[in-house]
Amino acid sequence: MPISRTEEVYRLVKSLTKAEKRAFRLYATRVQGESDMLYLQLFDLLDRQKVLDEEKLRTKMPKLNASRYANLKRHLYKQILNSLRIIQKEKNANIKIREHIDFAYALYWKGLYMQALEILRKGKKLAQQHHTSFSLLTIIEFEKMIQSRHITRSGRDQVDQLLKESREASTTINHLIQLSNLQTELHRFYIARGHVKNSEEQLYVEQEFWPKLEAISAELLQWKEKVYYYQSMVWYHYIQNDFSGCLENAMHWVNILKESKELQNREILLLMRGYNAVLNASYNLRSADIFNTYLAELEDFRKSTYGRFNRNAQIKSFLFVHNGRMNKHFLAGTFAEGVEGIESTLRRISRYGKQVDDHKILVLYFKIAWMYIGNEQAEKAIPYLHHIINLQSYSLREDIQTYARLTFLMAHFDLENYEILPALVEQYDRYFQRVKEKNAVQDLVLGFFKEVASVPILERRVLYKQYHDALLEVRKDTFAERSFLYLDILPWLRAKIERKSLSRIMQEPATQPVSLRSRM
Repeated sequence: MPISRTEEVYRLVKSLTKAEKRAFRLYATRVQGESDMLYLQLFDLLDRQKVLDEEKLRTKMPKLNASRYANLKRHLYKQILNSLRIIQKEKNANIKIREHIDFAYALYWKGLYMQALEILRKGKKLAQQHHTSFSLLTIIEFEKMIQSRHITRSGRDQVDQLLKESREASTTINHLIQLSNLQTELHRFYIARGHVKNSEEQLYVEQEFWPKLEAISAELLQWKEKVYYYQSMVWYHYIQNDFSGCLENAMHWVNILKESKELQNREILLLMRGYNAVLNASYNLRSADIFNTYLAELEDFRKSTYGRFNRNAQIKSFLFVHNGRMNKHFLAGTFAEGVEGIESTLRRISRYGKQVDDHKILVLYFKIAWMYIGNEQAEKAIPYLHHIINLQSYSLREDIQTYARLTFLMAHFDLENYEILPALVEQYDRYFQRVKEKNAVQDLVLGFFKEVASVPILERRVLYKQYHDALLEVRKDTFAERSFLYLDILPWLRAKIERKSLSRIMQEPATQPVSLRSRM
């Protein structure tokens, strides 16, 4: 049942392009006379509003009681979806295939069995061409039902072929479901626990998930099953902070799709997600050559195919490419150039509005804050860190919220706001205890900021060195590496010790620390 919440209807209307709005109005006037076009009037009212104003809508349609108004919103929502379905039918194979199935059912119910079979054969050809296994099995099972209930004069060879296709489709679907379930389990583990933090968690992940992955032979899988397999492998290694394993499997994922121009054109989102996985892993490994090569490929792919992107692909391409561009500057230490691109990123956040979820915006703000700190503009980082810290939903990426607080301390130190550091340290210590995110790295960082505020300026260099060495010692613990991937505290301290800019420190390859901002 189409929804009647005004906010959801409003968001759907605002998501439409100019072409889609024009097509909807043409569709509405074709399916219904102009005398009964209240829902189109509501559409125009919603379209004209810059910000949703429910009271203003009601004053424009005073003759409608609450019940009729709710029904009108439902009807508008449904008609927009119908219009979008027609528009996207030629662009989306799944919609076209399902239309063939719907037509076949309509013919079957009329007793036109042979015509139904003919429509199903056309749908099957499309499903095979586009590797839509679930629709393919639906078509095959429909064909089998017709063959078993009615005289169709099909020969034995045709029936045998149908049975073979059914077995092959069910095997493929079984693989896809197994791999999809595995991906979901891995993702659920990550949401609940994050990266492994100790040997016990690592052992659990290995015992719980590796046997399931090991039981699958990638060589026997078709292309889509292989992509699902490599996606699962990426997640498995990612949870364990094994970015070499992530990179290897992400590259397999991308290379499968790169082998076929048809797949690249058809599986746009799947390919871009693969590129994003390669970029994240290669960034975390500081593999600049691989990173730059794949970022350039993603940029070229986006530029050459953007005209065929739907709204979802546009948003994803923005997130992947802009994350990649910022990470390129983090890798090279070119913060001044990175700052120049921030306005472009903010314009796109504004353009896509609520279609970009809070988590993605939170990640971008964290990156923007670090770009400003790297460019010695800590005052400009403060508002973005404030946005993260002041989020009401503490369950939303507690890891970023945690490290945003530590970054906030770094920014205030750079701004010489020493007097507020002790109070912030005490406040954040309580926060870490509450969300159970505290670890040895955070203890040291909090201890540093608590102590440094009371140390004379001329004596601070000794303290920088003391905490730098202590953090290097903690870093020897494999499971502590996660914290340094979020927080570039080591190069920041080294910049203080050597009295150099953070940009210059980050440009010295031998001492570049790993950072995890890319994958957040």
